[in-house]
Amino acid sequence: MKRYIQHEYLKVSHFTSEEWQHPVHNHNHFELIFIHRGSGTHHIGDMSYPYTGPCLFLLAPCDAHYFRIATATTFTFVKFTNVYLHGTGNLQLQQHWNRELDKLLLQARQQRAFTDVTGRMAVLMELINGEWKVEKQENSETIFFLLQALFAMIKKWTFAGIASAGPHPGARVTAILNYIHEHIYDVAEVQVEQLAHIFGYSKHYLGAFFKEQTGSTLRDYVNQYRLRQLENRLHYSSLSLKEISHELGFNDQSHLNKFFRRYHTMSPSAYREQLHAPVSE
Repeated sequence: MKRYIQHEYLKVSHFTSEEWQHPVHNHNHFELIFIHRGSGTHHIGDMSYPYTGPCLFLLAPCDAHYFRIATATTFTFVKFTNVYLHGTGNLQLQQHWNRELDKLLLQARQQRAFTDVTGRMAVLMELINGEWKVEKQENSETIFFLLQALFAMIKKWTFAGIASAGPHPGARVTAILNYIHEHIYDVAEVQVEQLAHIFGYSKHYLGAFFKEQTGSTLRDYVNQYRLRQLENRLHYSSLSLKEISHELGFNDQSHLNKFFRRYHTMSPSAYREQLHAPVSE
């Protein structure tokens, strides 16, 4: 399989095509794909997603994909690396963007195609296209802030309504899941006792309710979600193991290593080296 390597922090491309020109591939960057008009099928991994514009896809570097175009399709691709979002070198800002990407990628895995896009989102994409056509500069401040607005809109749009629990069991468990996702970086906040207190259940009832609704125990879900964040950091960020350990709430780097080895047959350092090894076709 091909891997496309992008050395620039940011690239924007806007084009219309009747036939997809690329083989199955993944990347070393994130891709936000906005489809203005047209129809076809987007293949991501072993899944197929019919599309009709306007709609939006968000891909992580590891996502292998290609399109089959049915009718002429107008695309805007915004391709960006983690370095672009963390470009200031400020650790606090880098952690903030890591967490924002966690939320967006979590939603992207659950809902690959975002079809109910708003007119304002389409306007933002047109503005980004216009600025890139004029400047073609990866350090454009205007494009940076337009993308921030776009990500904020996606976040608000995709997570609307899941912060508060309703009477339906599905709404309640969604609120619990959302709380875990928001507070995964604080170990104390995702302990069963604290979750039971926040949501007004006994810890025994909460455990049984969560297992019934999700098929997973609370402890297993929290551990698997923390593992996913750890893998994301090793894959996408340039944070040191010490910095990752601190951000994700481990007592120290030794605790992080022990946790990681419970799920992988190698150390976090070896895992990171393997991820960044060259990939052949």
